[in-house]
Amino acid sequence: MNKLPQHEENSHAVENRKSYLLHRQTQYQYAYEYAHTIAVVRKLPCREIPGIGYWLRGGINLLQLIPSLPNLLVTFSRYLLGKPLENYQDYVFYPFSPPNPRLVDTFQQDLTFGLQRVIGVNPVVLRAVTRQNPLPAALPESEIRRIFAEQIIEVDYAAALEQKRVYVLDYASLEILQQNPGSIDGGRKQYVTTPIVVLFLQSDGLLQPLAIQLYQDARPDNPVYTPKDGNLWLAAKMFAQVADGNHHILYTHATRIHYVMEAIIMASRRQLYKSHPLSVLLNPHLQHTLNVNHQHTFLRNQKGQPGRYGELFAGDYDATTQCMANAMTSFNFKASAFPNDIAKREVDNPALFYPFRDDGMLLWNAIQSFVKEYIDVYYRSDADVIEDYEIQAWTNDVSAQDRGRIPGFPARFESKQELAETFGHVIFLCTAFHSCIHFNQYKYPGFVPIMPHSAYAPPPMGKNTEIDAAGLFKLQPAFRAANSQTWTYFQTNFTVNRIGQYPLGQFDPAARDVIERFRSQLKEIEGQIDQRNSNRSVTYDRMNPRLIPNGVTV
Repeated sequence: MNKLPQHEENSHAVENRKSYLLHRQTQYQYAYEYAHTIAVVRKLPCREIPGIGYWLRGGINLLQLIPSLPNLLVTFSRYLLGKPLENYQDYVFYPFSPPNPRLVDTFQQDLTFGLQRVIGVNPVVLRAVTRQNPLPAALPESEIRRIFAEQIIEVDYAAALEQKRVYVLDYASLEILQQNPGSIDGGRKQYVTTPIVVLFLQSDGLLQPLAIQLYQDARPDNPVYTPKDGNLWLAAKMFAQVADGNHHILYTHATRIHYVMEAIIMASRRQLYKSHPLSVLLNPHLQHTLNVNHQHTFLRNQKGQPGRYGELFAGDYDATTQCMANAMTSFNFKASAFPNDIAKREVDNPALFYPFRDDGMLLWNAIQSFVKEYIDVYYRSDADVIEDYEIQAWTNDVSAQDRGRIPGFPARFESKQELAETFGHVIFLCTAFHSCIHFNQYKYPGFVPIMPHSAYAPPPMGKNTEIDAAGLFKLQPAFRAANSQTWTYFQTNFTVNRIGQYPLGQFDPAARDVIERFRSQLKEIEGQIDQRNSNRSVTYDRMNPRLIPNGVTV
């Protein structure tokens, strides 16, 4: 039977738990990377390395590329001969397993740009502009009012604010990358800006981009671009996509999912005995993550070489790692809880087509209900939580500055409600939320022109800048960097398990009943989302439980 530590019946069992955890603490020791800020495991324990089944799943996924190899070989041969990619279709490196065939013809459209904000890889930057939460100070409101009056007929700017129909994206956090550009492939310079994007909510629920300012400071060569600016508008949107791609990985994905989960896994291995009820609950969600994080992705290896994936991003090595450190120190775990984040960004207008929000609330509520019911099986009162010294050590491990360093994580638990909310949040983060942020990568930035991780020519320097179709194409990466981006997203586009999968034999009968009810609820949510998608102009499946893995497994 799974027990809380204070419910052990004899001193031998208590000492056995303590001895087990002391041994684990020697195996899972903290180190600090990314400007000495982010907690990671010092040395990956062998038990964290996946078995053969995991690698077979990955291998089976790669077999899908075999029919595309002749095409890739031709493209690679042209690259070796010094011949550049000639058109956007050339970026479909795997034509028999393409990311999203429609993007070749539609990726530059305003509709596609707007949809990326609500169904793409980074649907967490969008926020409403309201009187309480106005436009960023770096963007002149008078200019936005003028542009709004020119482009929008159905409503004036003041009324649009009241109705939550004006939205903004702000990438000020990328300034360190902008100021410290990287280079790749023999010194080819990489570019990123810190854009501010304004969008309007149309009557059909879709977002229409209205204005883009590429930098955070007002100066003559930093105008506000609009759809009337032709190719300059296309260039401005491309730089906004580059910024979003950098924010997506360096902030949302790698730092605020993978490395937040690393701290939680470290604490779980170090502070929760194997038969602690919450260890048994969490363990299926913690598989493979440390191994994934331990790969040579961003950090320099023993030879001093930066990760081949990390070099795709627009800053130099020090700027990229500091950007990730900034992403962690500016994070707040409690504020990032799904409903809290939706409320903070004021994206609750039901007229907004935002399936990430709508489907996400189904999953959030189901997981919270499940965890609360599970905790009720073992904790009779708040006193049980307070007296559970393993769970108190766990949450301290996650939050403490000399250990996990996760900002906004509880330093201790005082109630069953706080405990349930926290564990529900953790499970949502590594399942539903990660599904949305990770598994659209091949579908969207797998076609590199929609979201290259760097631009490779300077941004326009004012509205007198001349840029033709060839100039727009020069912003894109060459074959080596582009194929590296596509390859990375294809090879991680597989799953090894699914949300709701628990080894029932490890659970007590009452807990098994709770899990079965949760599984039934997930099945109901599948049907609800299927029904919603049948009525949507654009489907969204990343919050559908049948497609959500049980943890951060890739």
